[in-house]
Amino acid sequence: MDKTFISIKGVAEKLGVSEKTIYRMVSDNQIPFAVKIGGQWRFKAEEVVDWIDSQKPGAAAPRRKTDHRLSLVDALENGAVLYRIHGSNRDEIIDELLAAQPYSANFDAKGIKISLLSRESVASSSLDGIAWMWPDPALPVYLEKSMVILAFLEHPVDFKALDHRKTELLFLVLPANNTELAIIERKLWRLSMSASFLRGIREQLTRKKLLEFIAAQEAMIFHQGPAA
Repeated sequence: MDKTFISIKGVAEKLGVSEKTIYRMVSDNQIPFAVKIGGQWRFKAEEVVDWIDSQKPGAAAPRRKTDHRLSLVDALENGAVLYRIHGSNRDEIIDELLAAQPYSANFDAKGIKISLLSRESVASSSLDGIAWMWPDPALPVYLEKSMVILAFLEHPVDFKALDHRKTELLFLVLPANNTELAIIERKLWRLSMSASFLRGIREQLTRKKLLEFIAAQEAMIFHQGPAA
């Protein structure tokens, strides 16, 4: 085989996943640089190796001290609150969100989308009309600082949720490292159990009022003192 190309098997070995997973990723347009040669999928060697290397932990951004006190509000201020996001399907919604972010050499929109869709291909992150999205741990993409994007969709969109309910809004977590991802993930998980938090989020408050509301919810849940 021409050394400028890598086979499905070669990519699977480099990523440490099964060939079946690579076929699924190619079918879902989740992996770049794929071309068909003689009826078989091949990948441009130099480009795909660079892409794989860029997905390794710490490759997308320089090391920095982990913020163990990171709040959801901090991450939202690093990211964005977006309203009336358009798109007829999950892929288009993700494209719209990533295109709305300021250009940065450390912001690999293609790599982020591939990682997000890889995780979504296992099971939809959407439940009860809210999607809770972050990159696939097997294909990590790290930013210089952790951010969260909260997006309200113009119309409900089918994210293939297990409860079959269309998605109305989503939280997209883009971490700086695994520890900060775990911190935000656990905070979102706990907040999602609060009826008052979910009710307030669905009201689509202005950005200022929304951040104030989330800060109050975090303070109430995570910083309350011991019971008397």
